[in-house]
Amino acid sequence: MSSIGKLARRVCRGLRSIGLVIVAGLLGPQSAAWAQLPPSRAVAPAPRTRRPRPIAPPVAAAAADVKLTLDAPTPRGRWTMRVTNDGSVPVRIVADARFLSLELTRRGEKRAERCELPVAMRPDDWTDRSLVLPAGRAYVETFEPRLYCFTGNAPKALGPTSIVVGHLGSLGKGSTDWVVAPIDGVEPTVAPLRRLDSAPIFLYDEKLSFGQGASARGDSVALALDGPPSVDADSPDELAVSVTLRNTGSRPLLVRFRPDTMGFDVVSPSGREPCAWPRRPAAPTPELFTRLAPGGSTQISFDLAAFCGESLDRDGLLVVRPWLDTRAAGVQEMGGTAFRGWVSATAPTFVRLQRGRQPQMRVAPQLAPE
Repeated sequence: MSSIGKLARRVCRGLRSIGLVIVAGLLGPQSAAWAQLPPSRAVAPAPRTRRPRPIAPPVAAAAADVKLTLDAPTPRGRWTMRVTNDGSVPVRIVADARFLSLELTRRGEKRAERCELPVAMRPDDWTDRSLVLPAGRAYVETFEPRLYCFTGNAPKALGPTSIVVGHLGSLGKGSTDWVVAPIDGVEPTVAPLRRLDSAPIFLYDEKLSFGQGASARGDSVALALDGPPSVDADSPDELAVSVTLRNTGSRPLLVRFRPDTMGFDVVSPSGREPCAWPRRPAAPTPELFTRLAPGGSTQISFDLAAFCGESLDRDGLLVVRPWLDTRAAGVQEMGGTAFRGWVSATAPTFVRLQRGRQPQMRVAPQLAPE
């Protein structure tokens, strides 16, 4: 590079330094210090922030004033569920007691027994049982609590002096179903509810008799017939009742304890039906008789579908009482030790039939009369 070019470059650098000093002097000591910083360390002024515009807070939905109450006049009979809209606007509710669950606490205990229907006895979809509940109106439905409290220790909790709390809706935290929901376009808007809880009620001891069967008719011998306390059956084809026959006397007996000498008195949602074997007893032969020693017993499991007709058409609670009748079975041909008479179980067997033979067409839920 020529000496002339080097000289020109030095002149330019000198002029640049002189210019920065002059500008710094005009702007003051602080600006001069800033101007002497290298370009990489110069800090640009922060941008001016804008204040956000105030946003009106959302209007909170009012709580739905819907109440659930239970009426339980007896531990062993039907109860009543009532859902009342005490608010000022109509709401949509799930109107079906099959979505009800019960919590029962026995006297002196802290742990509550939870009772609910099995899945097979509940509707698949909540929306199929919805009902618009206007302000000041109610929905009322009766139900059988023994269908809910049927297994484990729950039947024992369903007794006098127990405290009961009802829940309509889901008890799970992850449920997305609403038992009470607002109606689109109706103001003011109410907040939906996943569950309705009733106030606690006290169960009083009121007897509900199902009648006592006579121990025996005919021969004056001591025979006892017993069925199980309860049977939970998914369908009529799976409904079997084990019956035990006991000789409580002091001498041995020959008993024709067979399906053709057995029967059942059944009270079901379809009504009362005497369920007997469809054919008359066959001619007596020795192999058809069972010898019972004093204090001895024998047991047979009977398929109730082979005996009953309409009693098994509908799901629900069945009260079943087995009986034995050998009066027309030709037992006199077997001699004096053969039992000829009739004997019935003194205590009934409760059956929860989850699905009947016929599909049930349930009517749409209706408002209670004003």
